[in-house]
Order: sequence, then C-alpha cells, then structure tokens
Amino acid sequence: MASAHTTMKLLRRAMATATEAAVKVPLKKPGEGHPKRKNLFDVVKVLPNWGVGSKVAKSHWRPETFYQITEIKLYKDPGHGAAWGIYHEAGKPLSPYIVKIGGANKRCWKHIEETSQPWRTVEKSQVSQA
Repeated sequence: MASAHTTMKLLRRAMATATEAAVKVPLKKPGEGHPKRKNLFDVVKVLPNWGVGSKVAKSHWRPETFYQITEIKLYKDPGHGAAWGIYHEAGKPLSPYIVKIGGANKRCWKHIEETSQPWRTVEKSQVSQA
C-alpha cells in the first residue's frame, strides 16, 4: 500500500510541474515575433528599375560577397521570377560572365547599400591629435 501511495505522490508532483511550465509559456500576439524574410524579388521591387545595377546578397553570406543584378524576369506575379547578375567575392568579380542567380525565390535576401567610401580600420597613430 505504501508503494501505491508514493506512486500517486510522484504522479501528482509531475502533473503539477507540467501544468506550471505550460502556464509560464508566453503566447505571441499576431504581428509579433520574427519579421518575414524576403526573397530576391521582394527586396528589389522597391528599388529603381527593379534593382538592375544594385547589389544583393543572401543574409548568411560573408561580407563583400554579393551579386550585382544585370537582368530581372518576373513570372505572372511580381513576387517570383528569375534573375541574372555578376557574382562578386571579396568585393571583386569572380568571373566576367553573367550567371543566373540561384535561390532567388528563397527567403533569405538583403540589399547591400552603396557607400561612397569603403569602411577601413584606422590605427591610433594615424589619427591626428586635436
């Protein structure tokens, strides 16, 4: 009889902690959470000329790795299509040929802003004393 009593105690304790853990989980409201990631065509549709001439990269690529878009062909809706461009690694074209951009419909693309001057590190000895 003592073992049945102990088993019931353990069962009650397990159920109590399970319900407490379920109550502590916050519920997300609609519109909260991770923002919707964009495919290549979602990124370039806000750019002039559908992004022809602009630089785009996948969000997980290393810095200075990107495509420079040369042509866009949309399918029936503006959210899907095909794109071509010149692939760059370390800021330089990997080849002079235009290639089809793979994974353009996947949701992992970002636009790379043009900067007038590339970022560089400056040592303390190069900074002038005021």
